[in-house]
Amino acid sequence: MDRGPVTSITNQIMNKSLRIEDEKTFAKFIHDVDELHDALLHEAVLLRPDYVNESVEMFGDVELPEAKLMFQSPSLDIHAVQINLKRVSRFRFDPKREFCLAGEVKDKEIILYLSGKQFSECSEIRAGEVEYKILGKEFRGSEYKLIRHD
Repeated sequence: MDRGPVTSITNQIMNKSLRIEDEKTFAKFIHDVDELHDALLHEAVLLRPDYVNESVEMFGDVELPEAKLMFQSPSLDIHAVQINLKRVSRFRFDPKREFCLAGEVKDKEIILYLSGKQFSECSEIRAGEVEYKILGKEFRGSEYKLIRHD
């Protein structure tokens, strides 16, 4: 895939949250992140809005969760990518498969096929909202950035 002048594109969008809303913005996302080619999923955090308080009462147990994903890339142009998902209705991931990002906008959901649509039965994420950020090289390395260290 000819990505053209990637460095200038990456610099223009670095650290900005870009929302995926339709097929056009989805195609831009896939281009911006180079289909996650040779990337690895460094972090995946599922954020459930439900909780149990000190009185053992449950709250929010019918709401859909959010998720945050952090991919690292060996690319010179794309160091890391953060994907923020809201209203996650499906989260399937097979860590043994290579990333070959594909997806679609369907039934008011953004669908990410992390390993290509042909492997949707084992790697598919569906969410009501998706945003992504291209991150700098400070997001490479073994340290986790999406979780707190206690």
